[in-house]
Amino acid sequence: MKTKNIIVVVMVSFFLFLSMGYALFSETLIINGTATAMGTFDVEFTDATVTEQVGSTLSTALISNDKNTLTINVPKLEYPGSYVNILVTVTNKGSIPAKLTTVEQTNLTSDPSIKVSYTGLDELKNKEFLQNETQTFNIKILWEPSSNVSSSNVMFTIKLNYEQVMD
Repeated sequence: MKTKNIIVVVMVSFFLFLSMGYALFSETLIINGTATAMGTFDVEFTDATVTEQVGSTLSTALISNDKNTLTINVPKLEYPGSYVNILVTVTNKGSIPAKLTTVEQTNLTSDPSIKVSYTGLDELKNKEFLQNETQTFNIKILWEPSSNVSSSNVMFTIKLNYEQVMD
């Protein structure tokens, strides 16, 4: 009987240690906390300069007060083939990288003989735009050389739409 008691004590002890070992290794750890992301998203027009006027005078490129819209005004193109070139600079003043997704051009005069083209803008689409980085492109407003329809008071606005670059 003594041997039987020893075996029972050993077996109970064995299962007790086995249970404690399992409990130690199967413990669940729960961590609570709060993460806060800080940063600013601020891409804006910083310069728009009429660099060339051929057959036109008094053209302007005005940046809105919020620096998100550019208004172009060409009072008169004097003859077919006349044009205005504008150099535009955009700066990422925020701390979050951005990328250009779309360009909104609105209120363009419905005259089909007026053509607006952008040089260097397509290359900027979906390109990462870092903090304090600047990007430039050109806008050309042209009275089609083959047109014989008079053109005046060309005015339109553009807005560049950016989104945050996700890593």
